[in-house]
Amino acid sequence: MSLAKKLVNSGMPVSSTCKLLSISRSSFYFYLKPINRKNSILNSKLAHLIQNLAYSFPSFGYRRITAILKQMGYHVNHKRIYRIYKQLNLQKSTSKGYKKKLLRHLFKPLNPSKINELWSLDVIEDTVQKNGFVRKIRILNLIDVFSRFAFPPLVDVSLAGDKVGKHFEKIIRHYGPPKAIIRDDGPEFRSDSFQKVISKYRIKEVIIPPGKPFKNGYVESFHSRMREELLDAEVFESLDEAREKILNWVIWYNMERPHSALGYKPPFEVFKKGGSLT
Repeated sequence: MSLAKKLVNSGMPVSSTCKLLSISRSSFYFYLKPINRKNSILNSKLAHLIQNLAYSFPSFGYRRITAILKQMGYHVNHKRIYRIYKQLNLQKSTSKGYKKKLLRHLFKPLNPSKINELWSLDVIEDTVQKNGFVRKIRILNLIDVFSRFAFPPLVDVSLAGDKVGKHFEKIIRHYGPPKAIIRDDGPEFRSDSFQKVISKYRIKEVIIPPGKPFKNGYVESFHSRMREELLDAEVFESLDEAREKILNWVIWYNMERPHSALGYKPPFEVFKKGGSLT
């Protein structure tokens, strides 16, 4: 930047100088601003912290990083974080997830106004790997649509109907029953064990058409986050390890991870209030 300043002072236009040195005009003018030492020190600490958060959570944009910093006690706004985020060249690409995001919002059968009005259920698969041996595992996730709160998952090598039914009722006994659920037409949900729980608590079912998982977009979005932030980053060596790490991630997701649909609040903060996003 000192070279850029010298060239401009010698008479070269700012636009030509910036083009020659491959820098943006906004960065050049930012450099020329009087330095407030206190803010400069704070920004250097923030820059380091923002960079660490961006590398630790590659899928997070500047708004979600702003929410995390506020949780940590920093009094910052998203515009300030965006400036630093941009200067560090950390802009997150949005093209990759655009199609999925568009599809997720095409189908909203119900619009819950409080918790336990609608739960979204679905299964995602992963593997455990050890000594060259690979074994498939299945993960049943249940999401409260209003708060995006994730209930404790069921993780096993298979998800027979009786296991799913027992787990579903265990969740209901602890958190209360939903008025309705949205699910696909998988055999675990059609099983007698699961359907007995549905009948017992008089739960309505919204069943999505076969081959259209985007219509269960709430839990599909959750699965995308779980896949990107946990499953693709970990190699589980045992079923017990998978259960522990998946549960720990779900707890972190509920208690700390800012959610854009909730005004960057973590799901538990909304779930505990019952029927308010404020």
